[in-house]
Amino acid sequence: MKTEDWGKVYRDLVQRLPAHVRDARLTMCGLSTFLDGYVRLHEAEPLLNAKGGTPQAALSQELFRRASVGIGGEFYMDWPEGGMWVEENLQFSRWGLGGSGAQAAQMLAIMGAPALMSLEDRSSRQLSVIHPNVLVATNRGVVGCGELSTAPGRKPAHYIFEFTAGTQVGSIIPTRSSRTIVRFTDERLDNDSDFTRESIAAAGNAGAGILSGFNEIGDQDIEAALTKTIALAQAWRSRGLETIHLELGDYATVKARDTVLEKLAGAFTSLGMSYSELRALCVGSQDAISKAFELSEELNLSRLCVHADTWALAITNSDPQRELEALLCGCLLASARAERGEPYQPTGVPANAEFHDLPLEKFSKSGERFIACCASPYLERPIATIGLGDTFLAGTLLVLGQAEPA
Repeated sequence: MKTEDWGKVYRDLVQRLPAHVRDARLTMCGLSTFLDGYVRLHEAEPLLNAKGGTPQAALSQELFRRASVGIGGEFYMDWPEGGMWVEENLQFSRWGLGGSGAQAAQMLAIMGAPALMSLEDRSSRQLSVIHPNVLVATNRGVVGCGELSTAPGRKPAHYIFEFTAGTQVGSIIPTRSSRTIVRFTDERLDNDSDFTRESIAAAGNAGAGILSGFNEIGDQDIEAALTKTIALAQAWRSRGLETIHLELGDYATVKARDTVLEKLAGAFTSLGMSYSELRALCVGSQDAISKAFELSEELNLSRLCVHADTWALAITNSDPQRELEALLCGCLLASARAERGEPYQPTGVPANAEFHDLPLEKFSKSGERFIACCASPYLERPIATIGLGDTFLAGTLLVLGQAEPA
């Protein structure tokens, strides 16, 4: 069997990127936007030295547990003063934009593709991390974020603790690079009625819509949030929007995750997740890719997409070649961000990228559904790992949101 030259595949894709941007239609990116503060775990001395029995020590124990086994994900801690303590006592490497839809919008805007983002918090701190070309809705229509005036009131930040393979953290040396997102309050979806109105108006000519943020909502608010989301998705679809994507995310409980999937079933046509999130859906020794097929059929999806460290795949009932192009675009943008530590438009393939074997063939078929699979440019020591899945999402929708040839 011929071995694919993935380096050449990606170098060729770099040449096609400008055309993808030129042909891009609007992506509507919701439904929760916030601020991220980044901390390098090996520099978090006050956590390393936290006194036993304190909330700081409990946070430290969870963060180091995750780093020692190479898992990231999200972690909610019921410590209302936690954000204030973190900001006063830890050294931040930078501040950035948070939220799956928001980070996808940021990447698309950097590329020069149109993206409309939900945005409740319009404080100066929040606006300072958003690309000026990200589109936002106001009571006078849609404008670039750079044209917004600041407004009072701001949502609580999330705190990103990053660790890198080979860099010692306390007494451990992580073998995998990742990050843990910590929040000290339950989130809610953006209260942005202007986004609701303008996104529905634009849905007929848009390429795709993103639904995300449900994994951070408290039990007391989730039912109302899902009801509101279903109404929005139905309005998008009634205007002709075909691709409505749910980015799953990392849930604190199985019950919360299953509630979201069950309630939103039928409202979305596309589902995306990381490989670890897919494995969490498996029962016992169930094969993960078989589970992905089962989900795509149960939920009657047009596509289901999984991104892992060294590969990505999509199960689709549409054109597998187009899906492969979307996967490649997503992987290229994510690897560029991993190399530089922030989203940017790639001009080549990361110099230290490795390509690993695929878990299955590049193209295969089961029943009426096709699988497309590609190797991703893997960096053993990325500058950052936050937002890679959301950047990957932006790349896939950049391709899939284009009008299909007649």
